[in-house]
Amino acid sequence: MEDTEALRRKAVTLQAEAKALTQAYRRATWVRFTLVFFPVPFVVLLMRLQLEPWHYFVAGGAYLLFSALLYVWDGRESDRCDAAVRAAKDAETAAAVSINRA
Repeated sequence: MEDTEALRRKAVTLQAEAKALTQAYRRATWVRFTLVFFPVPFVVLLMRLQLEPWHYFVAGGAYLLFSALLYVWDGRESDRCDAAVRAAKDAETAAAVSINRA
């Protein structure tokens, strides 16, 4: 019986952690997207009359580089959230199985 309670407490704790991690991910995602998709085009827009033709190639490369970094960074954060949700569901399933056995 104590083991069942411990499993339930662990499941509740993991669910709370997964929910907090997912909310933090959702809050931070728009910041990451803004940091990638705003600075380079904004600088090009502001400086368009002063840029040499080769500057556009550099800006395009920077834009692609920042986009790729965002993709990797966001993917890692998303995977962390998915792993936390999976761990919470596994703990909940283990607790339910333990309760059904008792």
